[in-house]
Amino acid sequence: MNKKRFPVFISLEEKPILVVGGGNIAARRVRSILGFGPRVTVWAPELSSELQRLLSEGRITWWRGAYCTGGIDGFFLILAATGDEKVNEAVYWEAKKKHIPVNVASDQSLCDFFFPALVETEKLVIGLAGDGSDHRLVKETAAALREHMKPIRVGSRESRLAVIQSEMVVEYLKKELPGRPVELLTMKTMGDRILDRRLDQIGGKGLFVKELDQALLDGRSDLSVHSLKDMPMEVPEELPLLGFSRREDPRDVLVLPINQTEWDRTLPVGCSSRRRMVQLSKLYPDVTFCNIRGNVLTRIKKLDTGEYGALVLAAAGLKRLGLSERISRYFSVEEMIPAAGQGILAIQGRKGEDYSYLNGFFDPEASFAARAERSFVRTLDGGCSSPIAAHAEIKNGMLRLRGLYYSEERDDFVIGEISGEPEACEILGEKLALQLKKQLL
Repeated sequence: MNKKRFPVFISLEEKPILVVGGGNIAARRVRSILGFGPRVTVWAPELSSELQRLLSEGRITWWRGAYCTGGIDGFFLILAATGDEKVNEAVYWEAKKKHIPVNVASDQSLCDFFFPALVETEKLVIGLAGDGSDHRLVKETAAALREHMKPIRVGSRESRLAVIQSEMVVEYLKKELPGRPVELLTMKTMGDRILDRRLDQIGGKGLFVKELDQALLDGRSDLSVHSLKDMPMEVPEELPLLGFSRREDPRDVLVLPINQTEWDRTLPVGCSSRRRMVQLSKLYPDVTFCNIRGNVLTRIKKLDTGEYGALVLAAAGLKRLGLSERISRYFSVEEMIPAAGQGILAIQGRKGEDYSYLNGFFDPEASFAARAERSFVRTLDGGCSSPIAAHAEIKNGMLRLRGLYYSEERDDFVIGEISGEPEACEILGEKLALQLKKQLL
């Protein structure tokens, strides 16, 4: 005999449903249907603690007393869920006479409909039902589906630029995984809170990622989106970098106060990057600098109120913020070598988990460039405020890496470059770093 059940999805919105029984089984039945908007009446002498709570919240109605015939008229569905088989059977036969669909929790043969194992998201409901012979199969299949359908939580700093960059990943995931929820989890990092000192004075780039790392470790997020240039050179083994986005414009740019076309060099340049200071001083020996911290919009606001004559910022951030019109001058990558990873987004996750759904977001050329640049800086032990710069690009199938190394002891810097196969990116980065370091010994 075929025991397969045909799935039918019906609306329970505002439908009157009677549940006979007030124990734990009845509570499970009520719990499974309440989210679908019915008007539930529970008929029982006593209520379990869960049903008492639902009653106090106004989510169910209670008919206090034992079941007796003659009280089921007008209900859309009947659920018999008492611990007394005779009572359940009596409910069944009365419902049949009244032509009201009924489900008896204790006896599948006395059921007009069945409760499936449910897998729910905001926009999707999946119901699973077996033939009654293998409850474990249904349970395990439902668990696997819930795991597959659970929200992907994307961790991000809460600045406007960080959110825009993280939303790029969110939009990709929504297209790649239609129907699966994707949530953005934003947080303020220690690096965002402490704005009156340079990063090298308060702990370096790690202050921009600690809170995001902890959210990953705690399971509050599933992946983090970072500007690669803000990432420490060493990342925890349990939280690897999964891959890198296509690169936005890597150049540094000059930003003048709003509505100004001439650079007033009597005022300082707002800049907290020694890498930029070293290179800009070579181009413009007369400029002075004043430390500036905060997100891009905060810096521009300070510029426009007259605190600075100009800012040096990353073109990528301004373009992603829709502020390209504020750029007064682009510095070529030869004039001012960018920070390692500038213009690239890095995605970080947990070791051992499956992130194959991100493969289409990652860019192979950006990956080679990122690995070469980070290898160069890592070999020189360069932190966030060290005047070290690196930029790699692939042309005609070859990777060209250009780097800058500054010696604190010599108060001087040297620039060099190297080319090779993209697959040798990290070796090239290390080799160039050692060559430049040797030149300043």
